[in-house]
Amino acid sequence: MRFPIQNCFLSREIKVLIVSGLVFRLFLSVLYFHVTIFPDSEGYLVLAKKIGDFNLAFYNGERSPGYPLLIALAFGSTVLTVVYQLFLGIIASIFWYKTILNFSFDSKKALWITLFMQSFLQVHFYERIILVESLTVFVVSLIFYFLSNGYLESRSVKKDILMGLLLGYLVLIKPFYAFLPFLIYGLIVMKNFRFSKIISLRLLIFIFPLTAYFGWSYVNKINTGYFVSTTFFGLNLSQNCVYFAEKTTSEYQRIGTIYARHRDEIIADNQKTEPHNRTDLAMTIWDAQEELATENNNSFPEISAALGKYAIATIKKNPKDYAQQVICRSWFDFWKPKIYWNYNDFSFPFVNKFFLAIWYFQSIMLWIFKVAFVLLIPFHLILFLKNRMITNEFVFVILIFSTSVIQALVTYGGNTRFSFPFEYMMMLLVFVFLRKTVNVKVLN
Repeated sequence: MRFPIQNCFLSREIKVLIVSGLVFRLFLSVLYFHVTIFPDSEGYLVLAKKIGDFNLAFYNGERSPGYPLLIALAFGSTVLTVVYQLFLGIIASIFWYKTILNFSFDSKKALWITLFMQSFLQVHFYERIILVESLTVFVVSLIFYFLSNGYLESRSVKKDILMGLLLGYLVLIKPFYAFLPFLIYGLIVMKNFRFSKIISLRLLIFIFPLTAYFGWSYVNKINTGYFVSTTFFGLNLSQNCVYFAEKTTSEYQRIGTIYARHRDEIIADNQKTEPHNRTDLAMTIWDAQEELATENNNSFPEISAALGKYAIATIKKNPKDYAQQVICRSWFDFWKPKIYWNYNDFSFPFVNKFFLAIWYFQSIMLWIFKVAFVLLIPFHLILFLKNRMITNEFVFVILIFSTSVIQALVTYGGNTRFSFPFEYMMMLLVFVFLRKTVNVKVLN
């Protein structure tokens, strides 16, 4: 099997990607030599230390080990972790380039499209944050490259094992992605469908993802008593109930009352606060769970498990409110452009204002690309129903659309972070449509 990196000294375009990627990242490091730590970062650092100590005993199960493993390989250093992420970003750009070639663009146009997609600031600032997104982009880029390179028709056991390893590691990074192997296998079966394909050696792709998911859930069962991929699951599910928190069953009325009170307090405070300093209403449950934990003297895994049961009962009682939440808020937020940085931590005065101006312009472009992509979803679905052909475009539209729906069903808050690893593919699919259907000359 040939990897893109094998030809890095033979292809002029890949040399350009490597050199330009290094130069821009070094330039940005001079202007923003900063490791960004968010509240979510702490959980990854705690697990990374336990992995480095080879001791998972009594771990509270808040995070899965995929990303903390990278931090542990950096000896717990956040600076070295960011350096790793910068190099992973450069390698990911090579896979983007190779993927674009698989859509029949010539090497020159593939290079320019890759450079264009790599120019978006959120790509580079995510690389400077202790969060999973940059590593997720890297693994997703590998998976998408293999899918674009004829993987669905492949009969190679080695490729299936490699795909399984990538999917398994992706599940360790973010257990949410446990649905992907099932979706990819479904597409394998649908491609040139025969009944004999339903059960085949290609089931190999499930071994590593299922082992990762259930294996880590078992570790959490040993440490916390709860068989879950992360102990955040119940809390995340309850975030969907923020707008109808009090409309719960009698069994969970106490939780609903406390939840609703904290929500109303945040709404009142936000009305008196400048927009950029307002509290995200989706995060209400984080305040409420602290009160619940103090009141009942429960551990976080216990509170999260209770919140999960509360969420299921409340959602069942309020299906219309839940549907409105999923469609109008969680799913809509998936498509919003967003950048994560510490705006006041640039090395020189006024540089932050310059980058903010760039980001305003780029966020408008991202909105245009994402709206265009959403409009392409029914287009490709209708095209599939008409022609019964599973093209690369259809595969990626289904994967991204399914991700947008499933994330909306399971959580509310931080939904834009689910979108980020797929933004480059959304842009690419819009370019492909403009070339094939609209016949834009500059892309031909």
